Amino acid sequence: LLSAAPYFCGGLISNSSGMLQSPNYPGNYPNNADCVWEIQVENNFRVALQNSRCQYDYIEVYDGPPHSSPLLGRICAGSFLTYTSSSNLMSIHFHSDSRHTFRGFQAHYSSIPTDHNIGEFPFRTETLFLSRQACL
Repeated sequence: LLSAAPYFCGGLISNSSGMLQSPNYPGNYPNNADCVWEIQVENNFRVALQNSRCQYDYIEVYDGPPHSSPLLGRICAGSFLTYTSSSNLMSIHFHSDSRHTFRGFQAHYSSIPTDHNIGEFPFRTETLFLSRQACL
């Protein structure tokens, strides 16, 4: 009986910009994965997350600490979205079920000054409607 290879994901990220990705990316992520990243940038900055690829299962984006903060959106297969936090903290939760695994996702984040004019909060791209489709 072969055991699944160990994987590590999630954690606190404090760089002003960076990238996060599903375990084993660009290989297939494992079943039953639950990864939570907390991105905390400098005070007086906001976090802008741009999701580039994801397939099946889902990614949740929270405007602050995980689960206790407003949910900005749930990203599903084929979404191309940008989310911006209202403060210097954003959380991302990646979940996979027990049925299928796929290539997963890669997302980039950056920090922008709080006083930067990004329009009406919360700022979302015109492709927001993609996150409303049923998650697979």
